[in-house]
Amino acid sequence: MFRTHLALGFLIGLLFLLIYNMPYPLLFLLIVTLSSGLPDIDHPKSKYGRKLFFLSIPISWISKHRGFFHSIFPALIIFAVLSYFDYSFVGLAILIGYIAHLIGDAITKQGINFLNPFSTFEIRGPLTTGALFETFIFYILIVINVFYLVKFIF
Repeated sequence: MFRTHLALGFLIGLLFLLIYNMPYPLLFLLIVTLSSGLPDIDHPKSKYGRKLFFLSIPISWISKHRGFFHSIFPALIIFAVLSYFDYSFVGLAILIGYIAHLIGDAITKQGINFLNPFSTFEIRGPLTTGALFETFIFYILIVINVFYLVKFIF
């Protein structure tokens, strides 16, 4: 589902840029897109988990997959810390990408708990991760991304 997360993050970043006038739109879009894979750092076999194993393995010891790192709180903490150090531009981009990932996972059968560890309420959807229908959604996202990218450029 990594590529679907990136495609969804890219779309949400593009839509944000169409609504709000952000400085450095390409950098913003890049950070949003890359951040949309970030919550899976809690799984050592994920794309980011394999690359950042020195972070992923210790994180997996303290948090199960789709646990705390699949809640809104890591994104809010990152945003708050970066904003405190006057990097709110980067913090906002990470926040948007992170939330895009959470939205993508919320519509799967496994679901997520947006408020972990303060709540046990999970949001689950009808999609199966890695199924053929997800591939179909990925290609639909690509078409929509191209449409909005053209709209953004022109």
